[in-house]
Amino acid sequence: MVAAGCAGVAAGTAPTGVQPPPPAPAPAVHFAVKGDWGFGGADQAAVTRRMCREHRANPFAFVLTTGDNFYRPDGVATADNFTRPEACLIRAGVPWRPAWGNHDLGGDGTATALGESRRWYTFSRGPLRVVVLDANRPGDTRQLAFLRRTLGAARQPVRVVAFHQPAYTLGLHAPGETQQRLWAPLFRRYGVALVLQGHNHAYERLVVGGVTYITTGGGGAPVYPCVRFSRDAKACNPVHHFLLVDATAGGLRVRAMRPSGALLEDVRVPARIPAS
Repeated sequence: MVAAGCAGVAAGTAPTGVQPPPPAPAPAVHFAVKGDWGFGGADQAAVTRRMCREHRANPFAFVLTTGDNFYRPDGVATADNFTRPEACLIRAGVPWRPAWGNHDLGGDGTATALGESRRWYTFSRGPLRVVVLDANRPGDTRQLAFLRRTLGAARQPVRVVAFHQPAYTLGLHAPGETQQRLWAPLFRRYGVALVLQGHNHAYERLVVGGVTYITTGGGGAPVYPCVRFSRDAKACNPVHHFLLVDATAGGLRVRAMRPSGALLEDVRVPARIPAS
């Protein structure tokens, strides 16, 4: 017998005039970032030990790098600069998502040990679209076309770009004029919220044209001082560190962490709407 008031309603369908519930929001994505890291020695090991403690408490979806993954010898993954200091991350099976730095050009460690032979590529996780670029070749027309095409087609609400040589920086190495001229306008136009950079061995944060630029180059190599002035600067600390990042549909939370567990910064970066 059909209950009164429900006649004609098929099983599993909503009654007339009742809207189905909205789709569940994409789950948050938790990941780590470090750059200029594969130097060997106590500083790299200390950064990685803290990363592994954080991973055990809240597992990383991946580890994103801003390049200079292997030093001494350049570009070559060895026991001293990779398998011993990174052993806890390797055992945990955390995927690597590396950018290629200038030191990485000397060997194939980024391709063989970290599993990424491409110099520019993209991937997505939940609400997050990540674009990794090769700042060794910022004027490459194929890469520029890839960047424009990828950002233009992105449907994820939060867009992050990562590369090595910085577009904007306060450190010893000068800002990249080609990155500023060719890439930065696309970041603004297509709603990039966060740009992650390396090359200068410090933690830096600048906000330029509404886009947050963070240099994270304190993963293990000797640190560099902050030597430049910019009205766009928000922070600069020449210390070893890594980043913990949480991405939701509304934006990003970025925490810069010392190996001791001390917090350098805890920053909220809202998602940006692409220009129409």
